[in-house]
Amino acid sequence: MTSKLQFALDKFYFARKNASTFVVYATLRVYGVEVSYKDVKDGTYQTRVHHPLNLDEAGDIDALLMLSEACLTKADQRRTSITDKCKTLFTFGSLLLGVIGLLLPKYLAFGSLWMKGLAFAAIALLLNAIVVMLSFFDVGVEMDVSLEQDDVPLDEQNLKKSIVNRNLQCEVSTQNRSDYLVNVYQATRFCLCSATTIVAGLVMYSLLVSNPDETPERIVRELRSDPKLVELLRGPKGPQGQIGPPGVRGPVGSKGETGSPGKPGDTPSIDDILSQLLSDERLSEMVTAINSKVNSAPSTSPTGPQ
Repeated sequence: MTSKLQFALDKFYFARKNASTFVVYATLRVYGVEVSYKDVKDGTYQTRVHHPLNLDEAGDIDALLMLSEACLTKADQRRTSITDKCKTLFTFGSLLLGVIGLLLPKYLAFGSLWMKGLAFAAIALLLNAIVVMLSFFDVGVEMDVSLEQDDVPLDEQNLKKSIVNRNLQCEVSTQNRSDYLVNVYQATRFCLCSATTIVAGLVMYSLLVSNPDETPERIVRELRSDPKLVELLRGPKGPQGQIGPPGVRGPVGSKGETGSPGKPGDTPSIDDILSQLLSDERLSEMVTAINSKVNSAPSTSPTGPQ
């Protein structure tokens, strides 16, 4: 049982890892970065290659040692700067996701298909940016200066020569990792900027086009044109009255039965929601006013003998 569970967890881990790697790879390729799948999987490039220096004829080994340490320090400072920028971008993306969650339900009731498509694209870009940004904080392959057993018998000059080459090798490794993280940062910033632009454009378009004064009347017209709502308000038909002579109005049929209320805890249907909506006094007054206007308007159709 334990082996089967471990096998399932391993499969899930590798599937999740490969899925996130593919998302990052596809994002970088769409952005225009020439990157291989192996580079994304390793989290670093291999463009910079360290070539060990021949220090047998070195004149001032101490100056070379200080220079190699300065190169490594500069590479570390570059990595720190990129990391700070990515943290700021990640914070901005999380804030933007919350703002979109607040704006879309309240202010962007999209009625057009193209607006819904743009809103879906903005949310997809934002989520993709967050997934790519999370890959920035993955634990990648790093290289650091270390002390080995072979360094113990070395004299002072040879030890300094070995440290110089190791510093330069670590500097190359750090720069390769930093180059990859720069491309990840650029692709993520592109996705966030695109999502922000789309959402801002939709908000401004919705504010310019929508008219708050026409909203109640539009809702009333939509409710009146709904056949299910009309049938619900009319209720079941009563028995048909007796047919009278021509020109004489027959007796009015009995009123249909009122539907039974739903049970507590049941999920309200669309008809129940509409019934609750129509029970509002303000909406009832608005519907009555519109009906009176419609009934009082002169009819343009010719009337014939009954």
